[in-house]
Amino acid sequence: MTQINAVLTATGEAQITGSDGRTWTTAFADLNAARESVRETAAATAAAIDEPVHLVISEPAGEQRVLVHANGDAVVDAPFGSAGPGGPVDSAAEMGPGGSVGSAGAVGSAGAVGSGGSMGSVGVTGSTDSPSLPPSPAPAPAHADPTAPLPSAPVPAHAAPQGQIAPAQATEAQAQAPRPPQPSPAQAPYTQVPQPQAAQAQAAQEASSSADETLPTRRRRPTAADFAASRPPVPQSPAREGWQGSFNALTGGALRLAPGEQEMERREWRSSIQRGLAGHKCVVFVNLKGGASKTTSCYLTAATLGRVRGGNVLAWDNNENKGTLGDRALPASHDHTAIDLLANVQRFATPSNAHELVNFVRAQGENKFHVLASQNQAGDKEVIDGSAFVQLHTVLRQFYHLALVDTGNASTAGTWQAAVEIADEIVLVSMNKEDSSKTLAATVDTLIEMGFADKLSRGVLLVTQPAVPSKNRKARVAANEQRLERIRAHFGHYVRKIVVAPYDEALDDGADIIFENLSQATQEAYLEATAAIVDGL
Repeated sequence: MTQINAVLTATGEAQITGSDGRTWTTAFADLNAARESVRETAAATAAAIDEPVHLVISEPAGEQRVLVHANGDAVVDAPFGSAGPGGPVDSAAEMGPGGSVGSAGAVGSAGAVGSGGSMGSVGVTGSTDSPSLPPSPAPAPAHADPTAPLPSAPVPAHAAPQGQIAPAQATEAQAQAPRPPQPSPAQAPYTQVPQPQAAQAQAAQEASSSADETLPTRRRRPTAADFAASRPPVPQSPAREGWQGSFNALTGGALRLAPGEQEMERREWRSSIQRGLAGHKCVVFVNLKGGASKTTSCYLTAATLGRVRGGNVLAWDNNENKGTLGDRALPASHDHTAIDLLANVQRFATPSNAHELVNFVRAQGENKFHVLASQNQAGDKEVIDGSAFVQLHTVLRQFYHLALVDTGNASTAGTWQAAVEIADEIVLVSMNKEDSSKTLAATVDTLIEMGFADKLSRGVLLVTQPAVPSKNRKARVAANEQRLERIRAHFGHYVRKIVVAPYDEALDDGADIIFENLSQATQEAYLEATAAIVDGL
């Protein structure tokens, strides 16, 4: 009768020895899983050979001997050669010629007796002439070697299907057939009975399905990170906006209504704006047409960053001649510009002189960011070239986490080219007007020709709606909507997101930008746009 030996450890490792003396090692989640898998292997072997299998399990608690049947039932089994479920065995009477064990014989736990009275390594076998013995050893479980295919179960002679070689005929057939390749050490130790191709495929499919259902997989032990990830989501704080927020405020906290969808969306935008960034980042606002709202967009994005994110944010007017960012910003106690900073740039090569920057930049109050103005005299000569821009940027990046650069209107200017080259993200800016959007399309073509297609694809388009006159208002609104759809269709191929800001009368006079005077819709549009810009970084 076939015997399988298994040595199990408390942590679930298993060393299994089949009836042919071959051994394989595997591991399970715990001792119970290892014990269950070994019994399933014995049951599968019993079903294959159509007779019970002796299973000897050695584990920290002691040794178990069970007789496993094909249906999975297991009964306590006494050691071979003693009075057990099968009755006493007279080993002398069952010994065959040369000291080998006959078909009804058994050996004790010391090991198998081979021909000539020699002791086998591990396990028990009978004579090779015994019809009750399986033609091949017990197969290794699938988990013993993940790369090995599942074996086909040996088929007893009385149950061999038509067209399949029975065990009794296997020896002669195998002698005539070409010798199959021997399994490598990495493969599971089992011998497969030759079968027709169709029957072999069906047996492999059935064995694979059975293994998927019955054989346990090794479970990974959870880590501290897994425990932290299992924490349920933190509940949202009560609503502060909308009718839900009004009710919460009126009841003094007695009601704690959850925020609505719009408030949740605004919270997500704020969260995006506040997330950490890896080092200094530079964003440029471009459109080769003047009056496209580049300066306004740059200022309001910086103000949104300062109010929501805080930290060191700089809005930099990089116009090759005279820009207007300094004119629209809150005034300072000085009128110094980028030219003055360039003349003193060597002082700021030492970070300890950072406090002196206040003499060159302009603080923007509650907006919590700084403005670096361009030269304050108009002219047709480039005052700061590309190399000067790079020199200034190299110094300023030590003191500001984010630099937003308002560019000029000439793609041939060295300052424009240097800013686009250095930028981590490009923001396209346009008014919803025919000339502004047409020039922006040409700007995009220029950026593509310069090799900035990938950088542009991470960027954002910010479109500002124009004022609508009272005359022919309905027709103008319809024309604006139609143009906006064209803008979306065209530039959607180049940028990651398009945000539309409404017309705001507070920005129409070209004077100082007062954030508090903006409409709620304008503030919300810039909150969305700023979140999209930070997401691109």
